[in-house]
Amino acid sequence: MKARLSSPAPKTAAGVNISEEKAAVISEVMSALGGSFLAADKDCGADSIGFICGIKGYAKSEQRLDVSEELLIFSGLTPNELNKAVNELRDKGCSIPLKAMVTQHNRDWTVCALAKELAAEHEYMTDRRKRDGNG
Repeated sequence: MKARLSSPAPKTAAGVNISEEKAAVISEVMSALGGSFLAADKDCGADSIGFICGIKGYAKSEQRLDVSEELLIFSGLTPNELNKAVNELRDKGCSIPLKAMVTQHNRDWTVCALAKELAAEHEYMTDRRKRDGNG
């Protein structure tokens, strides 16, 4: 019996509501890592994270929901590559507060669900930094 190995996720940064200027910076950073930038449609809210990141086996949802948040989702990067990408984006002045990495636990989530979760986490961390005097 042959074992079936799933193909690795492509090295991708998928962006929602990303300006052309930021998209160019993200594309440059991802290209240096052997990956690419994918711009998702604003109405991709019902699509799965797996779909917008180009992972095989995921299809576009028939339902269309607008996403208002600026969001960047990384896929297929090693921890070192992810750190390098985030550091490079910061060094180049490309600030995107809501970022995530695709995991086996969130790849089936909708973009809207991920955006809501990230926004809540970002708000919590921002408030915490202010309380602790670090923000």
